[in-house]
Amino acid sequence: MLETLNSIIFMQNLNDLRTFVLVVEQKSFTKAGEKLGISASAVSHCVSNLEDRLNIRLLNRTTRSVSPTPDGLTLLNDISPYLQAIDLSVQKLTENQDTPKGTVRINASQIAIEMVVLPKIAPILSQYPQIQLELHSENRFVDIVGEGFDMGVRLGDDVAKDMVAVKISQPLTATLVATPNYLQNKEIPKQINELDHHRLIGLRLGADRNPIAWDFCVQGKTVSYQPEGQLILNTDPMPAIKNHLGIGFMPYFMVEKELKSGELIEILGELRITYEPFYAYYPSRKHHSKAFEVVLNALRE
Repeated sequence: MLETLNSIIFMQNLNDLRTFVLVVEQKSFTKAGEKLGISASAVSHCVSNLEDRLNIRLLNRTTRSVSPTPDGLTLLNDISPYLQAIDLSVQKLTENQDTPKGTVRINASQIAIEMVVLPKIAPILSQYPQIQLELHSENRFVDIVGEGFDMGVRLGDDVAKDMVAVKISQPLTATLVATPNYLQNKEIPKQINELDHHRLIGLRLGADRNPIAWDFCVQGKTVSYQPEGQLILNTDPMPAIKNHLGIGFMPYFMVEKELKSGELIEILGELRITYEPFYAYYPSRKHHSKAFEVVLNALRE
């Protein structure tokens, strides 16, 4: 309550100071009122309130003229540079709303950055050289507001319900893969439960979470399998897979090239699962910078 009251008093003082400066510049209560869109008597009241609070006479008034007292002139010279600086800062913010410039900070999973964000924002980097993008790759769940991000990108069902969500991709297909080297002299699983006999590479998004379950589409229904991984990561499993450390669960687009070349072998490919699309999410629909709008429009599906 005290903080709110102090803010109100500050704004009142600031408004009265601006009114005082305008009266001196215009040399008239009436002309100052016309600039402010209020009556001359309201302008006079503002200045009188300021004088009462300061207990100092700031203006000499006659029926034909208004001029600052010596104390008023001192106050005018002291505060004018600060008021001009405030006006300049506000003007710069307004200009930034009209011109795409400034920094947009995005938190996204590594998969989202590689699959969606980088390909879609590439054209705007050359088109808008005054936009700076910060991409933070994290597989953990992040409070984007608390950690200072403008936007997050996650799969649709991972988006908090109080966020504005915008679809930015097609659905994501995932599958199991391993190297021929790892599978050498081993039985390739033909059923989900046969994964129990293999070395599995798990992915954990946070220290307080279980490793991500591997989902399969069996006769049109989703069947989940919880891998008991000898190796559990919180980052991209691909390096571990390529180092022949076991079977991993990967987005299909990230392994398609290796599957075609034979560097990787797909396992249970007939049971591939397709998830929801990626969504960009942010906390409010209001008062975004032009740079934010440009980035969001580039990502939008």
